[in-house]
Amino acid sequence: MRVIKLGFISVVIFFVLLTLGGLLLPSHNIVSRAVNIKAKPISILQLIQNKSQWHMWMEGMDSTTLNKHQQIQIISASDSLIVANWKTAEANYTTKFRLIYSPGQAVTIVQWQFEQDVAWYPWERLSSLMNDKILGTLMEKNLARLQLVVEAN
Repeated sequence: MRVIKLGFISVVIFFVLLTLGGLLLPSHNIVSRAVNIKAKPISILQLIQNKSQWHMWMEGMDSTTLNKHQQIQIISASDSLIVANWKTAEANYTTKFRLIYSPGQAVTIVQWQFEQDVAWYPWERLSSLMNDKILGTLMEKNLARLQLVVEAN
């Protein structure tokens, strides 16, 4: 009986310490990547504003995968900023695409950003630390594909 009581108290103390440690981590996470594309924003904007064009440069965005595993809704779009709500089974993100044009260099900087608010649960806070590695790698790969598609035209 004493061992069971000690085990229970240990589990409770471990959970409290893990929760307190998790509260030291930010509740709002941002993962951001950018690429320089040698093109005017209008040619890039067509591929970003329209979800049906995403399959050309974004991995896993064919219509069957998109409808089964993710819900994406474009909230607002202008000539320099596209904001979308991105829901998956695991998380809810706000996605922003910024286009910054430098006419002197004829280069458009495309910045892609995922923002996520996480709850106080320790497993959510700790798992958000991996977002940069997981999402960042995919974002870099997809932005490189976008660059190839735009610059090939």
